[in-house]
Amino acid sequence: MAKVLDRFFDAGELRKLLALIGPMYIANLMHMGMGVIDTIVAGKAGAVELAGVGLGSAVSVPILVAVGMVFSIICPTISRMRGAGQHSRIGTVLHSGFRLSFWLMAVELAALYAGSFLFDYVTDDAAMAHTARWYVYFMMAGVPASVWLRLVGGNFEGHGQTRPGMFAALAGLALNIPLNLMLVFGWGPVPAMGGAGCGLATAVIHWCMTLGLAALMFKSRQHRHGALCMVSRRRVNRRQVREILRLGIPLGMASLCEMTFFCALTPVIAPLGKMAVSAHQVALNVSGVVFMLPLSLSIATSIRAAYHAGAQDKAGFDALVRTASWAGGVIMAMFMAVLVVFRHGIISLYTDEPEIMQIALPLLVLCAVYQISDATQAFMSGLLRAVHDTKAITWVNIISYWVVGFPLAVVLVRTDWLCPALGAAGAWVSFIVSLTLTAVLLLHRFCRTYRRTFPRG
Repeated sequence: MAKVLDRFFDAGELRKLLALIGPMYIANLMHMGMGVIDTIVAGKAGAVELAGVGLGSAVSVPILVAVGMVFSIICPTISRMRGAGQHSRIGTVLHSGFRLSFWLMAVELAALYAGSFLFDYVTDDAAMAHTARWYVYFMMAGVPASVWLRLVGGNFEGHGQTRPGMFAALAGLALNIPLNLMLVFGWGPVPAMGGAGCGLATAVIHWCMTLGLAALMFKSRQHRHGALCMVSRRRVNRRQVREILRLGIPLGMASLCEMTFFCALTPVIAPLGKMAVSAHQVALNVSGVVFMLPLSLSIATSIRAAYHAGAQDKAGFDALVRTASWAGGVIMAMFMAVLVVFRHGIISLYTDEPEIMQIALPLLVLCAVYQISDATQAFMSGLLRAVHDTKAITWVNIISYWVVGFPLAVVLVRTDWLCPALGAAGAWVSFIVSLTLTAVLLLHRFCRTYRRTFPRG
């Protein structure tokens, strides 16, 4: 039996992956949990508040994630330098990223402000639009913290240390619950802000997490030099800044394509009514919670793969890919079963509205269908980040989500062209098609890049 397992898993690599994935999964789950708490608390405040938070998230989350993803290249870059023995260059990467962060903040703030004007055009419900607009305004207060959180967190992850991010996320989630309740429903001198209060709670938590990780970085002997380099007033290494932008912007664009595709379908569904929007938002939250595991596997794989690529260790790289592929497939198959079997109980955690539950139940079944495809595309993206091939991810996402997925979703949700209009379920059918296409194209691209990274002979 052991010999059979050895064909699929490398025990040493599996231990290293699990050491990274465990804390990272908890951290990502806590981050997602903050969104879930936002949804639950807003849902208790009423369907209008829940739908407003859903619309506000549809604008703010893609922008926040896209800008942050530019810095997602920091982690594999540092890991690759460690593998190549170039530890002295890590400070330059952090310093370049810190200087670049101020430009990214300006872009993010401008995009959020512009997005706040969209709500009056996508819904006739003035209360829903008001909640969404103020949710975005409050989120803008946390923009600097959200950008720096990616930079500082990327430093720890690039060193193979995922526990600091886990503890920061645990503290953030613990703070999120009382903050949401206080700001949404009011407490003492604090007025009730409704669903918009969820945005302010998120901004405060981002600042707390960022300041906590930064303090740990300056206090640590291992990271103090990098922290001092990061904030130093020395001349900017323009070559390093260009390298971060060259590799990071495609990741940001790819993430924007993916996130806006998922979120842009909320306005498409909005004319169907607030019950359909609320059910769609519940299903998106559940899907996001499940995705935290393949996302954690993707980041952990990227860290380890970048280290092997930097050291030009083909055998270690191959063992990593084999181990992560099989482990991820088995785990996601289990998640598929959980989503189908326990879908009633899962939805009841969000709402007790019978109409919302009726719409959301089939959406969770469709969500379960694409889990293997979703995990595969995340895994391939992580490997491509590790070997510094990021442009292809952008083009694949544009084709899969916007050339194929979005038009298909509009047709299935709103028209009878291909079949009787499916309503909100039509959007989820398009998710299945798009994610499967993304997984196939990224797998093809990785096979070509692998041969260039580790040429024969």
